Amino acid sequence: MTPLLILTHGDFGPVLLRSTELMYGRQEGVLALGLAPDETREDFAARVREGLAQLKARPLVLVDLACGTPWNVALLEGCAASGGEVLAGLSMPLLLEAMGLRATHGPVALAADLARLAPQALVRSSELLPGAGGCA
Repeated sequence: MTPLLILTHGDFGPVLLRSTELMYGRQEGVLALGLAPDETREDFAARVREGLAQLKARPLVLVDLACGTPWNVALLEGCAASGGEVLAGLSMPLLLEAMGLRATHGPVALAADLARLAPQALVRSSELLPGAGGCA
């Protein structure tokens, strides 16, 4: 089972994890850490190192935004090296897919499949329901 490490700005990651667990139940091997507004990069990196040690196996790291502090810390902590992967663009559909596939995929294969599936998570109402009009 591939562990997941979710790194985001603020409470987005922890809240997203709790929301997806409403559908999948409590998940072992999944940890979400949010960068607090007053937290330094060094302090956040220390928490990430603790999280990596807690997970015990190389995780797929899911971050909210490429090139932001969570992304940069993940790369500086070596999460993309030696069979690891960091994937930006975290969303609820993406996390649900990750939870469903992590039992059969390693971090790199899981990231590749999620990147391939990500465009399907965007749904335009005009394409799904032609002629349905807008929201009331």
